[in-house]
Amino acid sequence: MLLVRDDETIKINIPLFLLPACKEGDVLDITIDRDVQEAEDAKERVDGLLEKLKSKSDDQ
Repeated sequence: MLLVRDDETIKINIPLFLLPACKEGDVLDITIDRDVQEAEDAKERVDGLLEKLKSKSDDQ
């Protein structure tokens, strides 16, 4: 479990296998960045899959 600084009232559960070198008491610096390009790429992939499914159901 990670406690978010400063007041440590926010807790985040992260599986231990994702933090193999960490131990109790370690302080981690975690950054979360928004990836607009990856979101757009994922949307394009999903849109393509939806189109395939729609055309497949139209053919039947």
